[in-house]
Amino acid sequence: MPATAAVSAYCRVTERTESVDSETSAEKTVAEAPRPAAKETRRLGRPVYLLTICQFLYYAGVSVDLTLTAVVGLEMAPAAALATLPLTLMTVTGTIASYATGMLSARYGHRAVLAVGACIAVAGGLVSMLAVQADSFFTLCVGTGMVGVYRSTGGYFRFLAADLVPEASRARALSTVLCGGVAAAIIGPLAATESSGIMGAQFAGSYLLVSCLAFAVVPVILAVRPASPHTTEADPDVEEETARATRVRDVVHTSDFRRAFCLLAVSTGVMTMLMAVGPIGSKHAGHSLSQGAMVIQWHMVGMFAPALFSGRLTTAWGPRWTGMLGAFLLVTGAGIGSLSTGMTAFMLSLGLVGVGWNLTYVSGSAYAVRCYPRGKGGRVQATIEGSTACVGAMASLSANMVFSQLGWAGTNLAALVLPLILCMWLAVARNPEREPATA
Repeated sequence: MPATAAVSAYCRVTERTESVDSETSAEKTVAEAPRPAAKETRRLGRPVYLLTICQFLYYAGVSVDLTLTAVVGLEMAPAAALATLPLTLMTVTGTIASYATGMLSARYGHRAVLAVGACIAVAGGLVSMLAVQADSFFTLCVGTGMVGVYRSTGGYFRFLAADLVPEASRARALSTVLCGGVAAAIIGPLAATESSGIMGAQFAGSYLLVSCLAFAVVPVILAVRPASPHTTEADPDVEEETARATRVRDVVHTSDFRRAFCLLAVSTGVMTMLMAVGPIGSKHAGHSLSQGAMVIQWHMVGMFAPALFSGRLTTAWGPRWTGMLGAFLLVTGAGIGSLSTGMTAFMLSLGLVGVGWNLTYVSGSAYAVRCYPRGKGGRVQATIEGSTACVGAMASLSANMVFSQLGWAGTNLAALVLPLILCMWLAVARNPEREPATA
């Protein structure tokens, strides 16, 4: 009996020990389990909101140049044919610098390159101001060309935001940064005209405003830091570690890269062409200058206001369906523009084109950031931004020629062809599982 009692007591002690160990192990497993991803994506963090401010300052400054440079060039040019040369140089230098901006970001980091770009715009605005005061058309071309270099940095604010948030929040970060363009679309043109006479010489104050807005970007972009000070060996400071940027040849064959390029190129080309000839088409239709300005203002609101929800839509639906919706709206807007030249048709057409641009732009950007691990996309970004800028430049330079040959209705019919093809391609294309980012 004593032996039996001892064995029974030992079994009871062993069971209690195993039970305690099991409870401790379960508690440890619960404690070590990762928190749900939904809790991590409720707030995007301070860096994204700082980059939204940078995007607002960027668009506000660029809109001043876009609003006035053609008018100033017409007054200062030695020949009427050269009136748009300053604006053309801004587009050309921005296109060339788009690729260089991404490559330099891959080497030195986004913050440093974006800050340098803003400093170049400060100098460019001051040169343009001096050109107006001295009535020097050549100097104006130099100043606007320098501001064009700054224009090449505008698309990289969203890529930096996508690098500084968790994986599930990247689409929301992309669209949130674009929200800065909503206020800039309203404030920028108004500020351009209101500040035009504050420096004595007409429009000198407007170019000083360009310098001030660009200068304000510098301290804000330098204040951007990752939301968490803690980094892991596998995921170091994603914005600063750029030594092993993803190579373009490793991702160019992927469906993510192809869809990113097609969505961004088509949306930029269609939007740029119709926006460029919108005021001219409005004037030819007999509308007043104020009505033409209203059309462009609503177009820009359509471009940026959907950023309030397009990121969440892309997260919920996926970039494929969001891109299809955006392409469909581009087709619808161009189709309405081809049917009527009334004021309502103009506003509805360019407004829908703006909304379609936003959805395709965000979905294309979402595909782009899938092509590389966070913080390693400088080369891929450079290729996509540079190519997209080339398409936009060609659309801008050819818009007037197309309009002169086909008129407003014909230009819209020509513009809806590519987004129609894009929409059908996305509809019938295979939808494989997301391809892993190349390390």
